Amino acid sequence: MKHQFNKNISAQPGVTGLSFSGLRLKKVVPLLLCCSAFLLKLNAQPVQYEANVDSIARVAYGTQAKDQVTSAISSVSGAELRKIQTATLTNALIGKLPGVTIMGTGGAPGFDEPSITVRGQHTSLSNGVLLLVDGIQVNNISFLSPDEIESVTVLKDAAALALYGAKGGNGVLLVTTRRGNLSNKTNISLNARYGSQSAIQLPKLANSYDFARLYNEARQNDGLPPTYTATQLEGYRLGTDPYLYPNVNWFDEILRKNSPIQDYSVTFDGGNQTAKYFVMAGFMNNQGLYAGTDQTHNSNLNYNCLNFRANLDLNLSKGFSAQVGLGGNIQDRRFPPVATATFWQNMITYAPNLYSVRTPDGRVTGSANYPSNPLGDLLERGYQSRHDRNIQMNVRATQKLDFITDGLKIFGAVLFDNLLQNRYDKTRNYAYYEPLLTTGSNGQDSIYYQQQGLDSDLSVVTGNDYENNRIIFQGGFDFDRKFNQHEVGGMIFFQQDKYTVLGNQSAFAMQNLAGRITYNYKEKYFAEGAFSYSGLENYPPGHRFGFFPAISAAWLMHKEDFLKSSKWINYLKLRASAGMVGNDRGASRFNYNQYWGTASSQGYYFGTGQNFSSALVQLGMANPDITWETGRILNFGVDAALFNNKLSINADVFHENRSDILVNMSGVTSALAGYTAGVTANKGRVIDYGTEIAATYNGDAGKVKYYVGGQFTYAFNKIKESYETPKKETYSYRQGHPVGQYFGLEAIGYFRDESDIISSPVQTFSTVRPGDLKYKDQNGDGIIDVNDQIAIGKANYPQINYGVNTGVAFNGFNLDLFFQGVANRSVYLSGYLFQPFTNNANVLDWAVNGRWTPETRATATYPRLTTQSNANNYQASTFWVRNANFLRLRNIELGYTLSKKAVAKMGLESIKFYVSGMNLLTWDDLAVDVDPETLSMGYPTLKSYSAGISVKF
Repeated sequence: MKHQFNKNISAQPGVTGLSFSGLRLKKVVPLLLCCSAFLLKLNAQPVQYEANVDSIARVAYGTQAKDQVTSAISSVSGAELRKIQTATLTNALIGKLPGVTIMGTGGAPGFDEPSITVRGQHTSLSNGVLLLVDGIQVNNISFLSPDEIESVTVLKDAAALALYGAKGGNGVLLVTTRRGNLSNKTNISLNARYGSQSAIQLPKLANSYDFARLYNEARQNDGLPPTYTATQLEGYRLGTDPYLYPNVNWFDEILRKNSPIQDYSVTFDGGNQTAKYFVMAGFMNNQGLYAGTDQTHNSNLNYNCLNFRANLDLNLSKGFSAQVGLGGNIQDRRFPPVATATFWQNMITYAPNLYSVRTPDGRVTGSANYPSNPLGDLLERGYQSRHDRNIQMNVRATQKLDFITDGLKIFGAVLFDNLLQNRYDKTRNYAYYEPLLTTGSNGQDSIYYQQQGLDSDLSVVTGNDYENNRIIFQGGFDFDRKFNQHEVGGMIFFQQDKYTVLGNQSAFAMQNLAGRITYNYKEKYFAEGAFSYSGLENYPPGHRFGFFPAISAAWLMHKEDFLKSSKWINYLKLRASAGMVGNDRGASRFNYNQYWGTASSQGYYFGTGQNFSSALVQLGMANPDITWETGRILNFGVDAALFNNKLSINADVFHENRSDILVNMSGVTSALAGYTAGVTANKGRVIDYGTEIAATYNGDAGKVKYYVGGQFTYAFNKIKESYETPKKETYSYRQGHPVGQYFGLEAIGYFRDESDIISSPVQTFSTVRPGDLKYKDQNGDGIIDVNDQIAIGKANYPQINYGVNTGVAFNGFNLDLFFQGVANRSVYLSGYLFQPFTNNANVLDWAVNGRWTPETRATATYPRLTTQSNANNYQASTFWVRNANFLRLRNIELGYTLSKKAVAKMGLESIKFYVSGMNLLTWDDLAVDVDPETLSMGYPTLKSYSAGISVKF
């Protein structure tokens, strides 16, 4: 339901936030008073719960006893995340949370930020999740250290997400930092770890001899004369002259075999009934794989992160308590002044015989067509650096209102986050020396070098500063009371959120009135209602606020008489929920306003000189009714503990109907309307459904303790309404298929010979030759064109995500293994790595070994080699779409913890030594020798070996 108000809504483009009048506080105040009056009528005692972390679950804007949770949530502890040594916290979450899919993008230090989705793809636009650290919305959580984290919790269904209004529809990750515990002493922990990293997989490329002979073969296939002579081929084969016949492996020239990663932390915690504290400081250093850098005139990839956290809990009086938190990080990155993707593309595509790395006297080589010598770019161009400073602060206060009625509290909070980024770059240009071939009077080839460009001094460039600030105000009432066999709880609060970005004229703002009420009977039957009434400044006046309700219930069946005597069921809870959520991602800024600008292609001439003046033209068409996406979610779940609590099981099934998705209507808008571009409307719809299962079994055999567990997630979606451009064939529509579904031609082999080409349907993309890909004529019109494209493969993200963890412990030793995998995912092999000789690019072993030739036409796994662009072979087709299922050994740890008697003699509480490995093995179905997660495009995914020590005082 969306509420429309035409008055008292003052947020417009150019203002810094929403006015409080936008919520009509004259209606809010009576609502608060009514809720308070309802609470006052309940005559009973306040409920007290044990402060046991294991019995408490993190939920939206608070905590609940785990028995009371009626929503779909999952958590992982910071201690569990610490087992994986990675500079990016998000990578440690891979496979740890049911319902959460995290896909890596490579391992470049300081830039290895993976993508996160919860329960698959809900929309054809942004599926990004909401990230919160102690209630503060952040853009990423990768900068956090596991040593400062108590838990990471994912909220998945409407009951868990409704309180976040129009922002939480894609799921929420709650990061809760550690706090102090009651202790008669200060507890001190030291952690130190050092590791060595290397690439999981690098592309295997041809050497100069193979490149040259295959290039000649490709030229022959194209009906062209050879490029390389027999003398040159022999020179490459024998390697007689490294300058005349270079054979460069750019990976060997640029990369070292291993790079270090190290992290250290110290924590202090303790306290009494009056004050509890937690303090943490940590340092992480992650270096790249580039060799020969000196950090003065050039730079390896290098990432340093210093984390700090201080949390204080105060009981200042019998009824007044406060929490103060301060945390942040300092991040420093250094990197070569060439984009990492471009740098790696050059290393992969540059032919091994393009030129030697340096001249005989040590100068950097290059050519007019390929001036960016990778070694020169790394060592001669200087470096760039980025410096991030992030600070977070939160102050919360709670006052008991027992003098009004027992169990009633009033609370307020101020939360603040600031991120400042600045740059410091020292760069220069360098001269390169182009090799030129000449033939002497004796007929022998020789080479000389001609200087191109000049060396320049290092110049310093600063600026490009970026800063954002977020400030949040919260205030409300909390209530919890038990009377007889009934328990009632409730919370209602108001939140004002303002987010400003340096250089932006208008701040991002949100107001949210939210609450929930909980009820349980006999501590067996639980019900909960939640709502939010939230507004966002980015939507048109009168359409900025929406209502997002949810209801849920749970039943603790094991407390029923018919199960109390069960010998194998120790705990059994059934859950169900339904409600509405919103997603504001995907809408451009103030799209409800019509904007105008100039266009060089449109205008008029004036004066005798035929002077041209650009015209003022209408830009993208405004959408005065633009709104957020709305999701309606159903969820059913079960939580169980069986066989004397040795086996725990959590399972959920869900269904979501996501509507109001913005779609481009230009394909179905007549040109007679006067515009055809930039027309969007909230008319798209996607359904999403699936299941999640997590289970763990803990057992023992004498002194040997063991466990085995895992999680499985299946999430499938289908586009129900898309408003696509009309197509000739019904099978060409994206509607009815998953978001991210590949479309292309169906490859049915290779053309055998000219007669096969003549007798086959006409392929319209380019002239074809024997060995080119042959496609199926889907509509039987005798022509192969875009009308023959069908759905091919799976979607571009995994529908199945799973993890398996197991371990044993004996006499202080522990061995833990964690496997993670994905299934029902396809990837599209496109671009420079898979199109040999395009722009003189090198050739992958996959193409070398599988290429079509007249002799191998019965067994070929790759088309004929060609030096032409070959639009036919590089059409989207089933040949290029591959199964990207994989299983990866994400982590293995072997540790030894000294006995308590031994450490007591040293005055310590515990000492643990351990070694671990990350990403050590991968099994996949790709059938191409590249990393199935990233396709080896750009900086590689890394594996590592590390050793560490953990000491507690």
